Amino acid sequence: MISRFIVKRIFQGLFVIFFLSILSFAIINAAPGDPATALYGPLADRLTTEERARINKNYGVDRPVAERYIKWTTNMLKGDLGVSYLEGRKVADILKERIPNTLMLFLNSITLILILSLTLGLKAGFNEGSFWDKFISGLSVIFYSIPSFWLALLFIIVFSVQLGLLPSSGNKSISGDGSMIDVIKHLIMPVSVMVISHVGAYARFIQEKVKDESNSHYVTACRANGMEEKKIMKGIIKNALVPFINYLGITIPGFFGGSVMIETVFSWPGLGMISVKAANSKDYPLLMGTIFITGVLVVISIIITDILELSINPSLRKQVT
Repeated sequence: MISRFIVKRIFQGLFVIFFLSILSFAIINAAPGDPATALYGPLADRLTTEERARINKNYGVDRPVAERYIKWTTNMLKGDLGVSYLEGRKVADILKERIPNTLMLFLNSITLILILSLTLGLKAGFNEGSFWDKFISGLSVIFYSIPSFWLALLFIIVFSVQLGLLPSSGNKSISGDGSMIDVIKHLIMPVSVMVISHVGAYARFIQEKVKDESNSHYVTACRANGMEEKKIMKGIIKNALVPFINYLGITIPGFFGGSVMIETVFSWPGLGMISVKAANSKDYPLLMGTIFITGVLVVISIIITDILELSINPSLRKQVT
């Protein structure tokens, strides 16, 4: 049954999240640093051994790693991700403030990427050897080759510093009222960089798949039997979308990884920016929380792409029924 397939994917996703939590917790606890370093920074060296031990005991980091992981997991299932060393607030509360911003950046970016990549890829794929084919192929290579951090800095220099058209950081103006227009102005540059950094690869992929389908034997047979061109094109698009959606699901983790850098450059207050801040300040409860929530978002995105693939792929539906 299709519902069984979805349930299976959910359980696989939960296993991935569980494995990610173990790996992340082990790596983070093996890294140098302690709560005293996060709280006092360079001044932590002035603390006595007894003072450091007291701080570690208060935050529970004097216990064995396995015991701490079990306690963290138990609390996490209750919605408690610990307390941030640096901010002194619950990690869950901090993440609640950041998740909507990351989702705003992700959803706007992925929507534009899908629209542009499908438009450009289909245009080039159905016009093999034409000007559009060569132009879009070259454009895809250029977009894919541009380092996203360099492009982000270029956008800031041109559109913020020189032209003064767009704000360079944050998600709303300090003196602004937080209106939709103000948020959109702050969103334009990070979304544009995300789109340009990824649209080339996606457009190129759909372009090649459309060419492969157009040159396949079944298309030749359909044309020889006098089938309408519109129906043939519809079949080509449907068959090309199946591997495209699969490719989209595979690349989503990298998409989230790239957003960390973009959020940091543009000071976009999302999960990526706070994770970098937590890593630099050795705020391990907050860092663990951001890794865990990002993993959950990635797994959810992959499950959604699996469902989309299932909805347009008859052969896959037959396998799961």
